[in-house]
Amino acid sequence: MKILHVLYSGLGGHGNVFFSMVSADPENKYEALFFGVEEVRNDFIEQCAKNNIPWYFAKKNFKLDLKYYRHIGQCIKKSDPDVIFLHGSAHILHARIANVFKKKKSRIIVRETQANHLKTTAQWVSLTTAMFMANHIVCLTEEFRKEIQKRLGWFYKEKKVNVISNGINLDIYCPQEKTPRKEIFIGMQSRLVRIKDHLTLLKAFALLKRMPADYAPALKLKIAGDGEYKEELVKYANELGIATDVEFTGMISEQDLVTFLQDLDIYVHASLGETMSTAIMQAMACKLPIVASDVNGINNMITNKVTGLLVTPQNENKLFAAIQECIINPDLRKSLAQNALEHARANFSTQKMMASYKNIFL
Repeated sequence: MKILHVLYSGLGGHGNVFFSMVSADPENKYEALFFGVEEVRNDFIEQCAKNNIPWYFAKKNFKLDLKYYRHIGQCIKKSDPDVIFLHGSAHILHARIANVFKKKKSRIIVRETQANHLKTTAQWVSLTTAMFMANHIVCLTEEFRKEIQKRLGWFYKEKKVNVISNGINLDIYCPQEKTPRKEIFIGMQSRLVRIKDHLTLLKAFALLKRMPADYAPALKLKIAGDGEYKEELVKYANELGIATDVEFTGMISEQDLVTFLQDLDIYVHASLGETMSTAIMQAMACKLPIVASDVNGINNMITNKVTGLLVTPQNENKLFAAIQECIINPDLRKSLAQNALEHARANFSTQKMMASYKNIFL
């Protein structure tokens, strides 16, 4: 069986899920159609080469780009897969049109990932269209599914909707002993876009840097990822006077991402909303204490004060206090990290995810 994944070309959960499925499913043949305003990540290209995965790329302009949508359809027709796996419903119409002109009809599966409260009108229209045009819609959590059911009402198609949690490769994302050091490294990884909350993270870090020197060790903040918001964030770090202690790593490969996480002491995920955060799953699997925004898509993954600390979003004082608590309380860091690791091993395996997907591929 040939499965074509249509996924974003840059940093985010799409690529992690795709390559996790590839590693867990040697029986089927995979191809990738990358799309986006960013070039295809080098590590995506390297992993495709390593796994003999043919791939295509449709680059999108920021403005309306009809050639881009036509290219999407042409790539789907050229691949001629048994299954078209869409990471998001944005391309459902183009997948369905391409399917009409193919001799071999494909099953269309949509993995819906955008947080519901952050969806635009156009995204709700795409999801509604997918309810009619796709064979299956995959939601990552039961809470997410219920929100969609309530919002779509009559347009919701119960028989088409499946709940399948994400999985990650726990052999790759795993703990590693750290060399003792005086500094504490705090980090976050994501696309640098406005639906994340990097501004609040920078404000909270500025507050941390004002703590007395004899009260806290040297602190470093590392932000991995790239996007249209980067220039503004770098400028803001300078305005706050923390630029020398903040590192923007830019886009990094998966191996470098693993190293990035394993080298941290505290993982922070400031966000306005998620569906099921791959970044948090990875941090948990690397045995990190986590401080994160108390929003949908995160608070259903983290049990407050057990597997992480949840804080009010867009509140730098609350975020500062939670990170500070982890800094001054090593026992808390150790407890949160151990509980997070156990939770990841019990719930986030790729094999568990893949077994559920195989049921809807046929």
